[in-house]
Amino acid sequence: MSISTKSADLAYYSFDKLFSYNGVYNFIVGARGLGKTYGAKRHVIRKAIRTGEQFIYLRRYKTELAGRGTFFADISHEFPEWDFRVDGPHAQMASVETRKAKKRDWQTIGYFAALSNAQTQKSVAYPLVKTIIFDEFIIDKGALRYLPNEAKAFNDFYSTVDRWKDKTRVLFLANALTITNPYFLEYDILPDDNKPEEWLMKANNFIVCHFADSAEFSTGVFKTRFGQFIKDSEYADFAVASQFADNHDRMLERKVSDARYFCTVETKQGIFSIWINYSTNTYYVQEKRPGVEIFYTTVPAWMDEHKKLLNYSDKLMQYFRSSFTNGRMFFDTARSRNAFIEVFRR
Repeated sequence: MSISTKSADLAYYSFDKLFSYNGVYNFIVGARGLGKTYGAKRHVIRKAIRTGEQFIYLRRYKTELAGRGTFFADISHEFPEWDFRVDGPHAQMASVETRKAKKRDWQTIGYFAALSNAQTQKSVAYPLVKTIIFDEFIIDKGALRYLPNEAKAFNDFYSTVDRWKDKTRVLFLANALTITNPYFLEYDILPDDNKPEEWLMKANNFIVCHFADSAEFSTGVFKTRFGQFIKDSEYADFAVASQFADNHDRMLERKVSDARYFCTVETKQGIFSIWINYSTNTYYVQEKRPGVEIFYTTVPAWMDEHKKLLNYSDKLMQYFRSSFTNGRMFFDTARSRNAFIEVFRR
């Protein structure tokens, strides 16, 4: 179990089992309110006190850091011998014994950073940073947008912090919102929604994923009035039961043997081959691609001499949309289906 008690009523996520796998990119996805962020803050503060290590609290945009002044508000009571404050981009602490001193010795234990500004931070050195907390790395629908080529942008940021020293660990934290996100697509991460709790390892354990579930947490939630109100709803499935709303098997079907390659389409969510069964006029979208391709891109900025631009109003796109809306387009995975749903949205 990865849930530990912090009071009679609340719990936080314990990273003990996760850290036993010695991963570098650690993805923790679970119910809303499971205590992922609280557990991560607790871990880095304890490390700062014991060893002097520092951390980075990362969000995608600067606007998401506007509330950083309350970063310590929910957890400072666990460390009564220390005072905490946020001073601009710095997270700091000082011993309570120095409260009466004319000039207190505030120690910087962490930094607040935005991934969208990572390019401006390439010359900044973080020799003491051992943990990056990337909070809410999965975006809720209708909220903000992912950065262009975001997985690469994060790798660049990680390289800036780590400097090829194998000293830095990342905690990617998110609620179970959508499997169609840049990191799951880039690293081929696909949770099994039939498993209430799942561990996945990739790239010799460089990547460790925990899709967390806590029956104890769910039971407690459903005892509250709000929990009773949302029980048996789609909202409860992802907010409490950690079920991805877009990880289902509708419109999924294997490509038939007599389907012929038609073209390859690049989207913001990945690159997919499209095949057609001419006898039934049915299309099949696949993550697997042939060796020789006819290449289209839906992203104008990514167009080059090897890719034709496929606009929303183009006749070919109209054929694809018509086939999709009439149930004549099938997909090999939920990710390929979800990627094309995004393409077909105007």
